[in-house]
Amino acid sequence: MHTGELRPDDANDPIEFVDLLRQLKKRSRLTYRQLEQRAASAGDVLARSTAADVLGRATLPRPEVLAAFVRACGAEDQVEVWLRARHRLAAGSFAPTSPAPDHPPAGVGAPATAPEPLPPAGTRPRWFPRPGPLALLVVGVLLGALGAGAWFLRPDGERRPSAERASAEGSRSTTPRGDSSPSTAPSGGRSQIRPVRAPQLCLTEGRDRTGRYESEVAVQRPCAQATPPDTYLEPVPGGLYLIKWNHPAHGPGCLTIRRDEPGRHLLEPWTNCLVPGSLQLFRFEPTGSAPTTYRIRPANTELCVGLRDDDTEVLAEALAEPCTDTADQVFLVDALPDD
Repeated sequence: MHTGELRPDDANDPIEFVDLLRQLKKRSRLTYRQLEQRAASAGDVLARSTAADVLGRATLPRPEVLAAFVRACGAEDQVEVWLRARHRLAAGSFAPTSPAPDHPPAGVGAPATAPEPLPPAGTRPRWFPRPGPLALLVVGVLLGALGAGAWFLRPDGERRPSAERASAEGSRSTTPRGDSSPSTAPSGGRSQIRPVRAPQLCLTEGRDRTGRYESEVAVQRPCAQATPPDTYLEPVPGGLYLIKWNHPAHGPGCLTIRRDEPGRHLLEPWTNCLVPGSLQLFRFEPTGSAPTTYRIRPANTELCVGLRDDDTEVLAEALAEPCTDTADQVFLVDALPDD
């Protein structure tokens, strides 16, 4: 396939550049799933959710994602043209400001038991940077040999106090289950979290639509496009849960509320779980309107998980915000069969 009259060098800003990528996909007549498969056969990693993100944003995709996308669309001979155009735009005034690298907060004690505001801004390791193509290929081979469940349950390797580590390890099992009955608490394990106002959508991986924060965060998408990653609820002592994502490329991550700008209050995956002082533990409070409807409360705060601007649109971001009685803070939580 040739780009033809599509001329990425003529794009004046990221919006025009992404629009040309949309046209490239349209010409390919491929679905997102087919793009993912074509990328894999070429040795690239391009999750269909990532491909959808590329076309749903007004910011430049990362170079490796762009190259994989263009190749998957059948324009292998035009990869350098697209990369050159991207580099020109990124070098100009349209380049987004990258957030400072984050690190886990050191020497912070466990959260207080009384409600308190969000902790002061801190830093921690993100789910990214992504591993290189060779590492991802190795990951794929391991997944095929061991199964996604085994990959999800690998130790995350962070250091934590021994009592907390024992608590976390004791709560892990191949099929986590909560202590409460399904009528009062989620059962745990592989699950789907859906906003009650838009039950055809599921919380999954996406990007901040403002472009201010570039790492993956939780957004709502059509449920058919919501995996990978798979979502797991892992019960921990005190009636709380970790919300885990298991991604075939990035491994396991625990949804964590950002405490600093950019992206303050958004939910993003951290590779380290149960980091002391972090906002990774959630309480699922039944609303009583249906057996599986809940408000999701970050532990030890007066906050609830809702949707930015009460939005019902695809790609609306989930975030922690003051609790209200509005429906955008009510979610359906359904157990799914383990693969």
